Amino acid sequence: MKRLLILVAVLITAALPTFAQSQADIITLNDATPAIDVAISLPANATGTISLNLAMAAVTIKDDDNNVVFYAADERMHGLDFNIAPNSGPHTLTVERLPGHAEASVSVISLPELAMEGATQLIPGNVVSLNQETNLSLSIDNPGDTVAVNIPEGTTGVVTTTFPGASATTQLVDNNGILIAQSSGGHIDGMSFVLDAGDYNFTILGSNFTEPIIAGVRAISSDEAGVEVMEAPIAPAETVAGTNCMATILYSSVNLRSGPGTGYSVLDYGFHGETLPIGGQNPQSNWVVVATEDGNSAWVSRSTISMEGSCAELAVFDIPLRDAQPAQIIISAPSTTNPAPVVNNNPAPSNTTNTTTYHDDDDHDEGEHDGEHEEHDD
Repeated sequence: MKRLLILVAVLITAALPTFAQSQADIITLNDATPAIDVAISLPANATGTISLNLAMAAVTIKDDDNNVVFYAADERMHGLDFNIAPNSGPHTLTVERLPGHAEASVSVISLPELAMEGATQLIPGNVVSLNQETNLSLSIDNPGDTVAVNIPEGTTGVVTTTFPGASATTQLVDNNGILIAQSSGGHIDGMSFVLDAGDYNFTILGSNFTEPIIAGVRAISSDEAGVEVMEAPIAPAETVAGTNCMATILYSSVNLRSGPGTGYSVLDYGFHGETLPIGGQNPQSNWVVVATEDGNSAWVSRSTISMEGSCAELAVFDIPLRDAQPAQIIISAPSTTNPAPVVNNNPAPSNTTNTTTYHDDDDHDEGEHDGEHEEHDD
């Protein structure tokens, strides 16, 4: 039986200092509380910032139409602040455990505006390190650009970007192209990330320009920003020593996802004959979490693998099963009289309408078959 998510509703009635909180309780996400939801609502023409302190947690923000407008998930991300653009409607923030982790931690507070701590030097170009900042001029002729950010070894950095009025789509990736966070639809107009040392690239693409927009990207150390990194609750499941259960990929290529179900985003791919250690499964036993070759974890449908070894007592992670919404099919016969189209109003059942899937499951030569498999889960 699926467990219900615990909902935590926070109504941001105004972006005023009287509503800001200096401290917040730490919420532990585990099998009993696998996720929290936070309701965010702002008055007309107002803006407001939500600040999250994170450990082993993934963040999704949806608008009032249930469209995903922000997604972030990475072990290297320890904090996240985001500024809601004015008049972008109500939003729902969901925080859940990263795949393969039995526990995660999060605290949530509201702030009057995006914090800009520490001193930075404004520099030209598109490369910044600690205590540096660069400005990007965005317009119809130059709608987007990318800034490389370096956080030196032994340091935790705070990377902040602001782009009010740009109605932008953004993406934060590491130097290997692995996605850490992305936003779309113009609902977010400023963000801060607390990140481990490394090289990152932040890309912004604006739209609907009525005049040029200045976007800023800056970096400072977490110490200078006064940020305390939250300690991770436990190690990832796939790093547990002595696991003897292995998954072997059966098809030419399959999707490795951020959670159990076709509604979760694609993190990587597995290929025919590849063997990966299994660290656990979902309550329905139709998806398993595996350790990938780059040391991370991901979920794969059991219909696409064979399992060998001691697999009888796998750990169970109570992460919600999410299937992507099937595409609506409209069939119309060619006719000069323009007959009314026939609409399929009874698509296959789906747990969510998550739109963050980054790869079509049907793109593979032999297919992942996870969507087809999940039709029988219920």
